[in-house]
Amino acid sequence: MALTLNLQKSTTSLTLSLQKVGIHKMPVLDMGVVLDVSGSFSDEHADGTTTDLLTRLAPWGLSFDPDKKIDVFTFSNSAASAHLVGSLTEANYQGYVRNNIIEKVPGWCGATDYSYVLELALKEFGWVDGAAKKAGMFGRMFGKKDEPPKQKKRSLIIFITDGDNNDKDRTRKILRESEARKDEVYFLFLGVANGGGAFHFLNSIGDEFGNTGYREIADVRKFVRMSDEEINALLLDDELVGWLKG
Repeated sequence: MALTLNLQKSTTSLTLSLQKVGIHKMPVLDMGVVLDVSGSFSDEHADGTTTDLLTRLAPWGLSFDPDKKIDVFTFSNSAASAHLVGSLTEANYQGYVRNNIIEKVPGWCGATDYSYVLELALKEFGWVDGAAKKAGMFGRMFGKKDEPPKQKKRSLIIFITDGDNNDKDRTRKILRESEARKDEVYFLFLGVANGGGAFHFLNSIGDEFGNTGYREIADVRKFVRMSDEEINALLLDDELVGWLKG
């Protein structure tokens, strides 16, 4: 049965949770959610669990993002799988994974590489590859115009995965370069451990990089039915609170 949520009540709860940790003015930032679509996660997509998980994150987008949306990305393995699905909003969050992701995105039921979708998200939020794109001579002949560079947007990216990745060195390189550039981005990795696996790599990058955090979700079906206050308390640790205050 799909989870229903009073989004207004949940956004108010987030405001109160932020006030408890000393944030009295709502941060303004773009929200992104990166969702693993590798084969091992297919059961949770099919039974609606990951839609429920996105539902529980929707109040964060409604609260933080000036456009009241979350940009949703998907990935499995290789650069070809990294994909911007679109926006999750108050109008379309119900059934989002079924309607927009299952068997509709590139790399559906593939393996697992983190780096390419991280790179895509950083491009979308303006932190890498930010030069203007020229239309070219033939493009101009057909009325195409130059694309302006993407604006750099302070962003919180929540990265949801159920498995270990095959591209650890490349992932570390992208996170290291982002930290060195002082990108105004915080990566919060959620490791969904339904199969009982350990997330040693996510633990390590959470410790290694100042703009990267990690939470383990041991039972995602239990997690999505926690109270707003419990979810906010789990996600808002000292490091993320410090970044939100910055």
